[in-house]
Formats: sequence, C-alpha cells, structure tokens
Amino acid sequence: MKMLTLLAIMAFTFTSCEQTVVVGENFVVSYKPTQCSEPWDEAAYTNKVNLSREERFKLFLKDKGVSNLKEFKNTPDNKMYCSACNCPSNDNFSFKVSESDLVKLKTFEPFKTALK
Repeated sequence: MKMLTLLAIMAFTFTSCEQTVVVGENFVVSYKPTQCSEPWDEAAYTNKVNLSREERFKLFLKDKGVSNLKEFKNTPDNKMYCSACNCPSNDNFSFKVSESDLVKLKTFEPFKTALK
C-alpha cells in the first residue's frame, strides 16, 4: 500500500508545478516556484538577515497562518530554465499540511490559483 501511495505522489509531482495528494489525514502539497517573483522574494522577506529561500517560504506561510508544515523538503532538479524572474526555478518544495491548513493555502496567492 505504501508503494502505491509513493507511486501516486510521484506521478502527481511530475505532471504539474503544483499538486495536492491525500496521504492519511494529511495533504501533500508540491510547488515549483518561479526564480524570483514569489511573495517571499519581496523586500518584506528578503530584508531579513541571512534567510535562505526555504526559510523565507516557511516564514511567508507562517505569516499567512500556515505554520504546521510536516516533512518539508526541497528537491532541486538539474534542468535548465530561462533566467527571468517569472521562469521556474530549480526548486521543488513539498510538504504535508492538515486539511484546515490546506483550506488556508487556497485563500492566498500563489496557492489560490495553483490549488483550485
């Protein structure tokens, strides 16, 4: 059963930039951000001293009320993308959230559009 769940997660992850998959009582969210045009790339987050992009991402979610991320990981790919801010980055963020946090995610960008 775990293998089937893993295969389902992998299939969803490779077919889109943003996905949610139900695993037990949690929802797996995968998101491929742009290179530099995300809300956590704005001055409110980049002015914080020495925060990595992952830390800024988590801080942004916490500021929006989504603070209980489980199994957060960034799995960078080695693909070549254009170098404009709106081009995909090589980051692939994935994490698990509760149903209530998933509902919150769907109320603000970029997740409002991505997680319909």
